[in-house]
Amino acid sequence: MKITVLILFLLSLLPVESRAQIKTVAQLATLSPTLLVVYSSDLENYQKNHYLISTIGYMGSYMVLDSKWKAALLTLGLGAAKELVIDGLMGRGEPLWNDMMWNTLGVGQGVVFTFSLDF
Repeated sequence: MKITVLILFLLSLLPVESRAQIKTVAQLATLSPTLLVVYSSDLENYQKNHYLISTIGYMGSYMVLDSKWKAALLTLGLGAAKELVIDGLMGRGEPLWNDMMWNTLGVGQGVVFTFSLDF
């Protein structure tokens, strides 16, 4: 606890430009799980693709809608529609709850990033 207080105190003494750089680094750190998925991606592990596409889809929806919750609902709705329509009705795969879990994790990653932009 003492180290955390000391670090926060030292950060408050930094000039404004340095604090802006630290803020940018912290925001990029919130995307590190997505970057790890991209780096270690393979086509056989399709759950990573659900995670990555949901994160990117959320970011795009957020830029267009400018609302965190609308973007999250839209992205989750598209993920559910993909599972029900393409996988279920069209028979191009098997609709799985596991895929929706990865979609939800990807949207959660995007929400965390957009909340970090507010600080």
